[in-house]
Amino acid sequence: MWEATIIDKKKKIVGLKWSGNVKKEEVHQANEKLEQLIHQLNTSSFNLLVELENLMAFSKETQAEIVEQQKWILEKGMNQAAVIADKATTKMQLKRTAKTSNHQNEHHFDNYDEALAFLQNN
Repeated sequence: MWEATIIDKKKKIVGLKWSGNVKKEEVHQANEKLEQLIHQLNTSSFNLLVELENLMAFSKETQAEIVEQQKWILEKGMNQAAVIADKATTKMQLKRTAKTSNHQNEHHFDNYDEALAFLQNN
């Protein structure tokens, strides 16, 4: 499952939440919604808050799509990503994915408030 929203229009922060067992098709659906949200912000740069809740490990197919998503979202103008993951294995998988996609501005947090404060102050 996934959900995407604008969290803070003034600070240009978009939110993306993944939970459960994410299928590769869902990554495409999320990208379409993210495209709409980025367009609504009417900006060339933005920040992304990613919540990973009860996430099952990505399959190889889904992980490949996440790598492509990270490349795409960087091209769309993402500056910083604040990631909240509730499992150590999820954090490890995401760090590997970020490395593969050359995403160097991914920061990990333990809770939503810390992640949001980081993005609002950067």
